[in-house]
Amino acid sequence: MSTTGIKSKTLFITLLSFFIISNSYGQKTKNELLKLIGQKDLSIEKKCDYLCELSTIYKKFDTIKAYNYAHQALEIGRDEKAANIQAIAYEALSDVARFTDNIPKQIKYADSSSVLATASKNQKSIAYANYALAYKHEVIGNKEKYIYYMLKSLAYFEKNKIRYDKLVNGYENLGASFSDNNDLKFSEKYCKKALDLAYESKNEVNIANGLTSWALFLVNTAEQKSPVDLNLLQTAENDYLKAIAIFENEKKKGNINFSYGRTWLNLTSLYLYHFFETRPEKTLKYLQKTEEVCLKLNVPIQLMVMYGQQAQYYTNLNDVVNIEKVLKKVEQNIAKDSKVNARYYALLYKNYMDLAELKDDFPAYRKYFYLYDKALKVMIEKENRAKEYNASIRFETEKKSEQIKLLTDNLEYRKKINYLYIALLVFVFFTLAFMLRSYHFRQRSYIKTNLLLQKANEEATLLSKIKEEEAMIAVLESELTEKELQIAIQEKILTEQQKNKLQQELMTNNLQLEKKNEVLKDIQNKLSVMKTEKSTDIKTISKTIDKSMEVDDEFELLKTSLENTNPVFFSTLQEKASGTLTKLDFKYCGYIKLGMSTKEIANHMNIETQSMRMARYRIKQKLNLNRETDLDSYIMSVQ
Repeated sequence: MSTTGIKSKTLFITLLSFFIISNSYGQKTKNELLKLIGQKDLSIEKKCDYLCELSTIYKKFDTIKAYNYAHQALEIGRDEKAANIQAIAYEALSDVARFTDNIPKQIKYADSSSVLATASKNQKSIAYANYALAYKHEVIGNKEKYIYYMLKSLAYFEKNKIRYDKLVNGYENLGASFSDNNDLKFSEKYCKKALDLAYESKNEVNIANGLTSWALFLVNTAEQKSPVDLNLLQTAENDYLKAIAIFENEKKKGNINFSYGRTWLNLTSLYLYHFFETRPEKTLKYLQKTEEVCLKLNVPIQLMVMYGQQAQYYTNLNDVVNIEKVLKKVEQNIAKDSKVNARYYALLYKNYMDLAELKDDFPAYRKYFYLYDKALKVMIEKENRAKEYNASIRFETEKKSEQIKLLTDNLEYRKKINYLYIALLVFVFFTLAFMLRSYHFRQRSYIKTNLLLQKANEEATLLSKIKEEEAMIAVLESELTEKELQIAIQEKILTEQQKNKLQQELMTNNLQLEKKNEVLKDIQNKLSVMKTEKSTDIKTISKTIDKSMEVDDEFELLKTSLENTNPVFFSTLQEKASGTLTKLDFKYCGYIKLGMSTKEIANHMNIETQSMRMARYRIKQKLNLNRETDLDSYIMSVQ
């Protein structure tokens, strides 16, 4: 196996999901929130909000504390019997479970948040619940519902100017989701939205995260172009450097942010894949700085990606020894994490197989092939179980949704029935009251009723007459429509007859053109023996040529016939060609419109087939047609 093969395989670590948007932090630092929670005059709702924000911050480096702060908010909500507070607390719990890849708990907490928020009818808690539901549907693979709930949640946060961390994070993830599907239009929309809201929040970390996401979008956009847009890549590098400067400034303040590592990884990746050959020294500099940052942050997934970038760097240099050293580090890093996905092992062993093959080490190749095959089976088994679990979760979710809809419909139906009973009781009450009136009022009512009935009868009679007249009008309109249809059919028949007649005339013109070809061939034969003939023959040839020249007038007849069948044919072509078509070009187009092949036109015009092909190419250029468009099909389509 060549080093090129190793180069393609060692990409796997770099291609891990470090591009997934990391969560932005809240508008207040950890220390600020801890001080606020300790205030005595703080309202219950505010205290729970701050506890949930603390949970969001701690989930990155201390999941136990993150769970504890969210549970504190939940207990306060239970003590106060406040469903809205409990809903927000469950969203925080679901968020921590999502970060730790605990899908069952994430789904359970998201559902609890939704039930409590719906019961509270509090718009704020509903927005938090929708945020949790969005990520629930993302993890079970329902993209449409993920986008629906996420947009509903973010709309509330944006309208009320709260939780800019969730706003920036949510729009970043939406942008990344659309980017994964190569939908750059919506990816640009949501990445730009995340950046604008980050600046609006006036929070430095939010701004850094927004710049990182926007730079990643610019890289994706540049890579979609051919050739790659270097200006966009340069802009992306500048945005990465701005974000890094912000993170380093926050680091000096004591605010450690794991998105710092993500930004360095993205910047190094940009250089590895786009500037390695032109700026090798800078690539090495960024690679070394990324290693320094990732080792200090000590985030497992970032370390994996960092080592993958090193493997890619040495692959570009064909340095097999250092590739092997990096893979050893990767193996050690994987071994430290007991929850590591079997996919990483499989990909690692595959790289070792490639190295063994390169070094002709067959025993090592067999060893890693066995380990690769074993890891692959474990990976496939886990993925199948995950798919089965996600399918069951989706089924249960849809089933619950149907049950909720059915219960809601039943509730609405019962409400309508209750309203009907109330209306009936009111009606009976007023009817009894009316019957209890005095005889005098009943008599007056009777007389009034008779007058109303008489008037109603008159109106009914008038309405009946109006309906009869409308029926008669409808019959007349139907007859008129039928006559118009007959007239249209007759006009169509006449039009078809006219077209047939014109077609016959066009066929006659074709016969005349055939005759001209015969005359020209006759001229050629006579010219070939001209040296041995008398001058009288030359005169004969001259007369023959004059006679053949008369046939040139056939184009005018052809043009007239085409204009009768298709009045805008030539004007449409000339407009498409911006007025560059010549009379000869029109003649070629007219023959193509008649359905003649290239060879037939060449014989008819007494020119070489190659010359006719060149003429066709010139006409396509004038008509601004691309290479894939067939000239005959295009001309036949012109109406």
